[in-house]
Amino acid sequence: MPVQNAPIAYDFHGDQPFSVPFADIKPEDIHIYLDLDTKVGKNTCGQKCTHCWFVNYEKVYDRSFAMEEGPLIKAGLESQGFHVYPRYVDSFAYDGEFMRIYGPANNREFRQDADHTPTETMAKGDAWTSGRPLLADNWMELLDLARESGYGTISITYHGVIDENLAVIDDGSYPIKGVFSGALTEEVLRRIGKYNEHWRAVSGESDDAFRVNIGVTVGRHNHGRQSLERYVHYFNKLGVDTVRFNNYAAHGGKHAELQLSHEEIAQAYRDLKELHETVEMSFQLGVSEDFGTFGIKVMGFPGHVGWCRAGRQLFAAIPTPEETLSEADGERREKIGDIVGCVNTFEPHLGILVRTTAEGEEAGYRVEFDNDAIESFTAKRLSGHYKDGCFARELAEEQQLVSRVPERRRLPIVETAS
Repeated sequence: MPVQNAPIAYDFHGDQPFSVPFADIKPEDIHIYLDLDTKVGKNTCGQKCTHCWFVNYEKVYDRSFAMEEGPLIKAGLESQGFHVYPRYVDSFAYDGEFMRIYGPANNREFRQDADHTPTETMAKGDAWTSGRPLLADNWMELLDLARESGYGTISITYHGVIDENLAVIDDGSYPIKGVFSGALTEEVLRRIGKYNEHWRAVSGESDDAFRVNIGVTVGRHNHGRQSLERYVHYFNKLGVDTVRFNNYAAHGGKHAELQLSHEEIAQAYRDLKELHETVEMSFQLGVSEDFGTFGIKVMGFPGHVGWCRAGRQLFAAIPTPEETLSEADGERREKIGDIVGCVNTFEPHLGILVRTTAEGEEAGYRVEFDNDAIESFTAKRLSGHYKDGCFARELAEEQQLVSRVPERRRLPIVETAS
């Protein structure tokens, strides 16, 4: 018999039909990831994962907006109605400096059910981390800062394979290099648990200070019903609040052999759905939109889920060298960033981020979309030029000629009923 688990959470990037002209989409229906800092290493995430998108794409490698300008850009875009998500490699980077500046930020939106109800992860700020910063000696101070800044969830990317005894295999065989290991993640979870106990004792509150959201990357190294079920029992044992599975992507062509085929993705959907219906989960199951649309119908999601709105309702603003575009009537107009569609491959180019300055006035910030490029990109998706709802892999293959999959019949976008 089906068990009573929490609804499966999904990514929400908007739900405007592809037939709506981009010019008719209102700013309040557009989400922008503001990539404030893409620097990896000891001062940020403490890692250098070989498959990291910030490492593998030259246009975003080791880039940043000036620390003092980031909040001005965010405020300027929000004043125009856009939803803006500050994004950096790690929320605890630079000893929590981003938390001090941006407060309880969320790095994306998670929803559930047919009416797009926000999940509990969205109730407070969502601190994204590799886990490495919370192994430092000042981990208690960092968690204090996160709580005082209004964060309620710690999101940790998990890399590890689970054996038949529900223990992480820690023998160096994990195929993606440079990652924070699953064994070390267990220590971070113990520290967060210890902090939660401390918080309840000193505050008199019955609730934890932090929920824990785990992100598990699924590829050929750890897919399949047995492997996924082991993760369920493993994280039940560890007492986390959300486990979100995402699809492995071979950014920069790294570890392309780990990418799931369309058939394997469809099987993953079936496995996750069956597990949700038959195995009790003490956490909320989440499924990333980056699995795409092959086999997604079994999930019963609203019809738009899987058909990513990147390039229409979701964009990333990435730092670029500053470039003066014009100077007239005492006003200088400068390009300071690019607007791109896919927030993980940073393509295609669909506009620019502009700063305007005039003597005696505060700087202004705005997005200048390339409507023609956006409509052209939409037409490619509608025609079936890009077949998958998550087009990132096809786009990467097209532009970099890496990790090609067998050609399939091109199908246009067909969303199921919402």
